[in-house]
Parts: sequence; structure tokens; C-alpha cells
Amino acid sequence: MKTYKGEITHLEPNQIFVFGSNTQGRHSLGAALIARTKFGAIYGQSDGLQGQSYAIITKDLTKYNHPSISREQIEYQIKNLYQFAQKNQDKEFLIVYKIGKNLNHYSSQEMADMFSSSDIPENVIFEEGFSELLKKFKE
Repeated sequence: MKTYKGEITHLEPNQIFVFGSNTQGRHSLGAALIARTKFGAIYGQSDGLQGQSYAIITKDLTKYNHPSISREQIEYQIKNLYQFAQKNQDKEFLIVYKIGKNLNHYSSQEMADMFSSSDIPENVIFEEGFSELLKKFKE
């Protein structure tokens, strides 16, 4: 499994910044804000490819109970990402999740488990520390 280390501050032309979004596509905090201000995420577009970004819906701002998107819904979004990555082998998909607080209210391990629920394409790249959580799920 390929990994990267540190914060993503720039992308090569073939790289895609994969971040968690909300159902409204507000991209106002965390990685979503970085995706919008640096990598072409479109305000109001909740999912899919946007410039050099790819959004996965992990939060519903209209719901007050958290987490507000089910594990199954997130896993569905991840499967869509993996299918897209398999069709675009010329691109690298950098998953921006890392160990720490997630705005979607899932733990880092829960998110890693969701990313591990399907076969991970070789062109999907995880942050070094987060990749260790993926390995724990597979053991």
C-alpha cells in the first residue's frame, strides 16, 4: 500500500485530493475547505470529482444526531471512489483522512474500517499513520 506523509499543500497534475463532504456541499471546514480553496472543489457540489478533488459524503448538515450519515452510506461512497480510481489508473487518489478528530463524528479507526471494507485499488494512497489503522482492520 502506498502512503504519503504530512499535510498536502500541493498536488501533481495526476493527483486527486479525496476529502469528506456534506450533503449540501458547503466545503467550509477542515479538508473540505482546503479542497475548495486550493484544489477546485465546487461549493454546492456534495460528491464526486471536482477539479483536482473528489468528495465523499460523510455528513448531513440537516440532521442533529451524529454521526448523521450511516456507515453503509459512507461505504457506498467509498466503493464509488474505488470504482472511479480503477477506471482512472493514470491518477493517484490521496485520501486525506488521518488519525485525529473527524468532523463527521466517526473515529479514525471506524473510518479506516470503512475504507478497508472493499478491495483498495493500487492508485489510492493513504496518509502514513492512517494506513496503519487500515492494516489493523485487515489482520
